[in-house]
Amino acid sequence: MRWVPVGPIGPNDPTSGQRYLLLQQFQCDALSQSVEGADDAAVWEAGAAVCRALQTGSQQDWQRASIAVAATPRIPQTQCLEFRVAATAASLVAQHRSNPSAAYRVEPGQGEACPRQLLGLTVVDEDLRPVPGMPRASGPRTGGTIVRLDGYYVRVGEVLFDGVPAVPDIVGGGGDYETLFLRMPPAEGRETIRISITDTVDISGTVTFFYDDSGGAGSSPSPSETGGSIPSSEPPTSSPAPTATSSGTSATAAP
Repeated sequence: MRWVPVGPIGPNDPTSGQRYLLLQQFQCDALSQSVEGADDAAVWEAGAAVCRALQTGSQQDWQRASIAVAATPRIPQTQCLEFRVAATAASLVAQHRSNPSAAYRVEPGQGEACPRQLLGLTVVDEDLRPVPGMPRASGPRTGGTIVRLDGYYVRVGEVLFDGVPAVPDIVGGGGDYETLFLRMPPAEGRETIRISITDTVDISGTVTFFYDDSGGAGSSPSPSETGGSIPSSEPPTSSPAPTATSSGTSATAAP
């Protein structure tokens, strides 16, 4: 059976990252205690229940795990840690149902639960709220449009405009796990600006901002419309997983 893959996890992770680390290290009871009374407890309780069932092999624990998995709400892929916990828990319960008498060996999951990637670009107002409008991120040639960089990233090292490191006007964010908001520069003869970022590890994807004086603005189009490379939000299965000890504790990638 494949267990949850590396997070990546680091000491400055938000609460979900700390919970994920407990699960990854098979600290089942500690995870259950950490989510008592939390609004999002269901998915973590399911993970903890499957964790216990794997440790004990008890049919009663597997029954509890099955009930907990069935009670888990649908998790969007944008919540990459919770999504991976829900998917792994459901997969392991299904495997056990198909052969309840089998003795299973647990191995670390492959790839990352949250591959770092830039997924989109959204125009926002001065209060950093999304602006409805045209189906692509655009603004006047005079500059000043505020955009939100969408995706999963931990610590932005550099922002690149058309592949060249820039010194952007950062309106909001910039800390660990914080969404980054930029004010776009004047066009200076350009029709578009292609935006990419660096992180402490490789991050894929580019997004494109369009200069348009027609007055419309909105979210960015698909990669085929922008020419940007936007990867799937599904974690890759071909990436090598970190090594793990026999106790199930995986090495983690610090941000």
